[in-house]
Amino acid sequence: MKSNRTTRSLMVLVCLAATLSGTLAAGPRDRAVALSREPVGPDPAWRQQVLDTPGPFVRPVSVTVEGDGGTVTGADGVLRESGPAATLTATAPRGVRMVIDLGVLAGGYVELGVRRASGAPIRASYAEARRYLTADGDADPDPGGFFYQGRSLGTDDDPDGRADVFPPPGAPTVLRSAGLRGSQRYVGITLDGPGSLVLDFVRVRKTTFRGAYDGHFLSSDPVLNRAWYASAYGLDMSTARGRRTGAGRTGPWVVMDGPKRDRTVYAGDVQLVALAAYQQGGAYRRVLRDTISLFACQQLPDGTLPVTSRIDVPCDPGDPGPPDGSPAGFEPPGEAAKVRLDAFTLLWVISVADYLRFTGDSAFVRPLLPVARRALRFFDERASHADGGLFRTADYDGLPAQNWHTPDRAAGVDATTNAAYFAALRSLARLTRSVAGDRRAAAALDRRAVRVRSALLARLWDPAAGAMTLNTDDPRRDHTADANAAALAFGVLDSARARRAITHLDTRLSGPYGTLTTRLADNPYMTRYVSPYVMAQESLGRFRYGDGAGALRLIRAAWGHMIRNGPGTAWEEVGADGEPAVPRPGTSLAWGGHVGMAHAWSTAVPALSMAVLGVRPLGDGYRTWAVEPDPVDLAWAQGDVPVPAGTVSSRWRRGAGDDSFVLTVRAPDGTAGRVAVPLLGQDRTIAVNGRIAWRDGHPAGNAGHGAHRVGDAVVFEGISGTATFAWAR
Repeated sequence: MKSNRTTRSLMVLVCLAATLSGTLAAGPRDRAVALSREPVGPDPAWRQQVLDTPGPFVRPVSVTVEGDGGTVTGADGVLRESGPAATLTATAPRGVRMVIDLGVLAGGYVELGVRRASGAPIRASYAEARRYLTADGDADPDPGGFFYQGRSLGTDDDPDGRADVFPPPGAPTVLRSAGLRGSQRYVGITLDGPGSLVLDFVRVRKTTFRGAYDGHFLSSDPVLNRAWYASAYGLDMSTARGRRTGAGRTGPWVVMDGPKRDRTVYAGDVQLVALAAYQQGGAYRRVLRDTISLFACQQLPDGTLPVTSRIDVPCDPGDPGPPDGSPAGFEPPGEAAKVRLDAFTLLWVISVADYLRFTGDSAFVRPLLPVARRALRFFDERASHADGGLFRTADYDGLPAQNWHTPDRAAGVDATTNAAYFAALRSLARLTRSVAGDRRAAAALDRRAVRVRSALLARLWDPAAGAMTLNTDDPRRDHTADANAAALAFGVLDSARARRAITHLDTRLSGPYGTLTTRLADNPYMTRYVSPYVMAQESLGRFRYGDGAGALRLIRAAWGHMIRNGPGTAWEEVGADGEPAVPRPGTSLAWGGHVGMAHAWSTAVPALSMAVLGVRPLGDGYRTWAVEPDPVDLAWAQGDVPVPAGTVSSRWRRGAGDDSFVLTVRAPDGTAGRVAVPLLGQDRTIAVNGRIAWRDGHPAGNAGHGAHRVGDAVVFEGISGTATFAWAR
């Protein structure tokens, strides 16, 4: 009996050992299956990041008093309407001042609720940054300056100014600024001489586009979160509504370059800005359509587009008309018409192709094809054989050539312009294939693009420096940030050259506040500063070539600095010293304080939504899409991207020590896409919606049908609806 009991015990132990061994072996599989049955849920905390305020007004959050030439009592009264009021009594001109902090930049009409006033006129002055709040606001004090006393090129903010002076009213009233004041966080209230003022409230009646934020982003890094929403709000601020259209209907919303200064539309800005707009709001598709349309009816006879456009040019979508310039009475502002900026014509062509990718609106795009063809013909006809078929920027019609970094010199074979030339040819090829259905013509355009790329690398890639050269005519043969960022962003470089260009950016141009445009302080072809526009391209380009770590490092440093040291938004430019001023001695921009502290092109949104979340269109209008997240060093990230059929969601998280990874993708009905699951350095067993789909380096079962490995990810094709992918260690 004892022998039988011993035998049975041994059998039980063997069975337990076998079961335990099987459980341990199957543990990662079981855990992956369990994780894939629990979708990553949406986190509503993203709403707390949005800078826009509800309602029609922006109201103050705090007030301070400065100066000893008078007194202020009850200053906090201006923070709330219809309650106790603030009383300012001045004994000397501008002897005492209330400084109102709105808490966030606001664009619109500044309104003062005055209960009583007597004596000297009331002065209200406006600034984006507290340190620039003078009696004339943050206006250029130089009478010879381009933006003296707050002058702008816009047509919706007249009379221009960064301060308003009101005679004391004889009865309670609401005083309104004489013109629209495009961007301010700080409002100074004082009197121009002895007198008194009883002030009920200060507020800004908003006139900017209200983004719905049906696209959003959230991650484990608060700096990246702030960068996304600061960029998004900078775009919201950089919008305006035209006063009319060709048919007399209510004017369309358009995207300007920035809210404070120019207040006009630049075709080159739109190409980058649109990539952000498509990520943050479905309503922006209409705004971008009308912004792109502005230029279609203003094409010049030579095929180029005007350097900039007023916001209210009556151009109706679908009818660009002949290339005979702007409609009478709607020509670009005189100052802007004094130069050529031909590279922006190329960027406009790219933006048309991008619009089709993100919206699928071929009906709008089709009438623009002749405009795009005429635009490329201008560059083709001036691409010299002596320059290998590259475009040479030059003066035409008595107007000096410029580039995105006006007023620096730009004449010569320019790297950034020719990178855009390459991308515009590819864009026109895509439009020709997709909209016109002409595969033969599209193939010819693609071949020309290949030739331009080859010539660009042969002529401007410097193998000794491991970087692109700015311009053939630049006497310093400089290797600038824009030349290399554009080559990365537009896919000009092969992987080996891209690695060297990234190393150049990291070692030669990296600074504490971001990437310097140049390391030289005396190059007439490039002023030395930090350009968020170029860094936005650079961050996209770094992700494109696998340097997500460098892209996030750049955003953290540059956008983090701007947000910490400004009104909460991303600046137009940053000085090499980190200040929001870029003087250009010897030009009408010598003051430097004209730089906007909110600007649409200073955007981190495309890199974070299109790379960290990984959401991109594959077919026009996201009929097919890709979700290919790059986690870099983040613990988790999630967000929504608005698409014509609804919303594509990407929500992922990784376990401690990379012991697991879970990705939930949700897409609208009627669409399908490609999902790439990051492996984080080693092969994994992946489950999808509770079923093993990848094991031992190969697809497994029906759930893994068509799966394949690409680099450090496993790609699943034909995904629709909601799917959760998971692996575990």
